This record gives sequence, C-alpha cells and structure tokens, in this order.
Amino acid sequence: MKKIFFTGLLCSVLVHLQVSAQKMLQEVIIDYVNLVPPNVVNKVLAKNTPVKVSLLKGTTTSFYRISVFQPEKVNTSSRLYETLRLVNPDTLTKADYSFDKHSLASNANFKVAVGVFTDAKSAQQFIDGKETSPCFKIDSTQNSVGKLEGCRGDEVYIAVKPLGKRKLGSIKVEVVSLADVIEDPVNDRFPFSLQNELNGEVAYEVSGDRLNWQAFFLPSKKRAEFKLADTQVYMRVSTLDKVTEEYKIDSGKKYRLFWNKDKNRVDVSEIPVSK
Repeated sequence: MKKIFFTGLLCSVLVHLQVSAQKMLQEVIIDYVNLVPPNVVNKVLAKNTPVKVSLLKGTTTSFYRISVFQPEKVNTSSRLYETLRLVNPDTLTKADYSFDKHSLASNANFKVAVGVFTDAKSAQQFIDGKETSPCFKIDSTQNSVGKLEGCRGDEVYIAVKPLGKRKLGSIKVEVVSLADVIEDPVNDRFPFSLQNELNGEVAYEVSGDRLNWQAFFLPSKKRAEFKLADTQVYMRVSTLDKVTEEYKIDSGKKYRLFWNKDKNRVDVSEIPVSK
C-alpha cells in the first residue's frame, strides 16, 4: 500500500504568488513499512528498506507521523494532512505547539526506533543495526508526530527499525510539508486572483483533479495572484469540521472570499469586472 503526492501531480496547480506571501501545505508521502516473515515467496517483501521522501521546492518546515500497527489491522483512512490543514502555519511552527491531538493510536505490541538521514546508505545501515548519525532520531515509539527538524536538503530517507526480534506488523510513515509559494516561469500562462475580504485569515484548498488537494492560508484583507498551468482549477474553503462545496475557478478572473450571511459561512464569488 503506497500513496505519494507531489506538486507535479496537479496539472493545474497554483505555482506563483505576487501580491501577498502565502504558505502552502502539501501531503508529500504516505508509505508503509511492512514487517513480514521471510520465506521463499516473499523474501523480497520481507526486506526492510528506508522510505525515500522528496520534499517540495521551497519547503520551510516538514511534519512527520509514525504509527505502528498489527498485521492487517492498519488505519489507512486517517491522514496527517487532514488534521493539519486547518491549523494556522504560524501556529504549527511555534516551538511550544503540541502535536498530541494529531497522533494516530497504535494497536501494536512492539515499538520501533526511527532515524532520518540525507543518504540512503546510512539509513539502511541504521536498519541493519550499525552505528550511524541520523539528522533526526526517535529512540522508541509506537506513535509519534511532530516537526521534522535538523535535516537539510531536498531528499531525506526515513528508516524504521523494530525493537526486539520477530516483530510483525506495519508502520505507517507520513510526511507533510509547509512551503513558500514560489515562482515557476514555465507554468505562468493562466492567471487569476483571490481577495480575502474577511477580518481573519482563511484556510482554503486548491486542486487540479478534485482528488489531490493543497492547502493555502490567505491573511485578512490581502490579495493573492496565481498563475496556473491550465485554464481551470477547483477550490474549497476549510472549516472546523468539514469543507465547503467545491468552486470552479477560471483563469483570467478575480474572486473574493467573504462572509455569506444567507448561508452563514465563508463563501467564494467572482468579482465583476466593473467592481
């Protein structure tokens, strides 16, 4: 079981912001380290190898979640991205922010050690029990979540090592990145703008395929200008317990975020040309 999400998967994704600096929250990877007994049939699957993580360009902070499960009793539905998407990025990056509410309960009877490295060889040596120097390490855990600190570079390798012998199960590895929206001169053909008319910051999501979503945060009374790789994207506004209806966004137009008194919620509408 493996799912990987990169910015490049969204053919119509937002790629450039001019007026107001924004942060983008993106699910980078969900992967599973499966600890199964080696035999003739699955000897390849039985080998524990590091999880390669390619971070987004412009990444300022990354968040991880490690969760240990019994075989065939893995929580595959919960996603770290979904629990982080409503939190103000300035809050997420505070030194005293508690990530406890974002953890995923473990049902396993063993713990793992976790090491993060900037090269695959050292990560594999960690798994094999050799002396290594990870840039980030967790000595023992069944479920851990927080900021991935101390590691530099566009790629890291997450190594998970069971503590004890003959331990069987699945370890869910998740990474979410917080990145600055940066200019991409290749994808600059189709612009649109978004104005936040509310008194507070608004969290919203953009998707090119209505399946993979990226979260953004627009400050109060600020305007963001986007450049797309296609003529159309979809937007939805995040709320405390759900997301609103999806809005179809066309290039070349201006939109606003406002409080709709009739619907009693944040809404999106096109700004007439004459306004």
